[in-house]
Amino acid sequence: MSDTQDYIETYYRDTLKSDKSRPVLDGEMRADVCVIGGGLAGLSTALGLAEYKKKVILLEANRIGWGASGRNGGFVAKGYACGYRQLVKQVGLPHTKELHKLATHGRALIKKRIENYKIDCGPVLNGVLGVSWNKNEQGVRDYIDFMQTELKAPLEYWTEEQVRSVCKTERYHEGFYSPEDYQFHPLNYAHGLAGGIESHGGQIFEKTKALSIDEKKDGGYIVHTAQGKVVCDQVVLSCSIYIDGALSTKLKYAAFPVYTYVMVTTPIPEEILDSALAMRYAIFDNRFAQDYYRRLPDNRILWGGRVDLSGNTQNLAQVMLRDLLKVYPQLEGHVQADYAWGGALCYAPHKMPQIGELKPGLWYNTCFGGHGLVPTSVGGDVVSSAIATGDERYKLFKPFSKLWFAGGPLSPYIAQSVYYAWRLRDFVRNLKN
Repeated sequence: MSDTQDYIETYYRDTLKSDKSRPVLDGEMRADVCVIGGGLAGLSTALGLAEYKKKVILLEANRIGWGASGRNGGFVAKGYACGYRQLVKQVGLPHTKELHKLATHGRALIKKRIENYKIDCGPVLNGVLGVSWNKNEQGVRDYIDFMQTELKAPLEYWTEEQVRSVCKTERYHEGFYSPEDYQFHPLNYAHGLAGGIESHGGQIFEKTKALSIDEKKDGGYIVHTAQGKVVCDQVVLSCSIYIDGALSTKLKYAAFPVYTYVMVTTPIPEEILDSALAMRYAIFDNRFAQDYYRRLPDNRILWGGRVDLSGNTQNLAQVMLRDLLKVYPQLEGHVQADYAWGGALCYAPHKMPQIGELKPGLWYNTCFGGHGLVPTSVGGDVVSSAIATGDERYKLFKPFSKLWFAGGPLSPYIAQSVYYAWRLRDFVRNLKN
């Protein structure tokens, strides 16, 4: 494995299967499309374009998968952070069904690409379990009935006894199981997508920040970097929360950063781990400020959650370890934190992706915070097919892509106040149970 010093220290960095580095852009290049941003949305977009035989160049300011795309929980679960029942209220049931079809397709497309490009991002384990922090049998059954009846999602109801037989904690009650969702190693997947792009002749440049974009008088764009430029017909901005105002002030201020955290334990003796977590499904609870976690192949636990304003929480490893032990106190004395890291997620107030055109040929495909990995695949698919074939499925995201002002410099404080409100709602719910 080559030098990985440009990635922050994470479990994913230290378990990369192959860490191929890409060069810095030097000089002038020509492309049909320039994709800016090497996270999963940008990589998926570039791969889709390359599969359509477009000449594509991808620019990444750091390393591919450097941000949240290479630091997340590794959940490949269909859906959107907004939630389907909320989507029905906003855009109606027929529109929601079409968005759900996209998510189902995006989830399948990830597996197809893992197979087609032989991406070593496993183990790819099927099954995601949602658990209820408070006793709410009827609420869980109503949710499952809605998902099964309206969206044909094959969710299974789990009784409190079933949940506690595998998640051995009194914190949880009933839940639901999604057999088609799965988990994997997201940073290895990102590198696999990059390899797929290059196999079709696409080019990737790392440590190459896009500084500005000029519109050509005869059509098309010029993307300027410190040491070169890309002359192209179209541009796709997939910069997440890291977008510079020089590229698009409107896009920059239409979302806000939310910092969240992940901790990975040291390996735990199997019999001790089984006494707490006796299965390998990915798990999340139903609180507003939820925990999400999974058992890793080497008998570690990857534990995610929390939200912070600054992104610089002190004693993060111990804070996250305490959260784990609140749920599984039987692991006290048997588990230590080995890794702990944070990352900035890109959220819009409506908690949906932002996908569309700023002007003809200048696309944006961003804002995937809190969604899991599926919508990044969806965004890449609809934007690449729109550019290559004129496909208009991307217009399903039009209600969420008007780029309203989301607070500007005050947006982190707004995000933190929202999180505190969530925590208060969780506290009130606990008092009622």
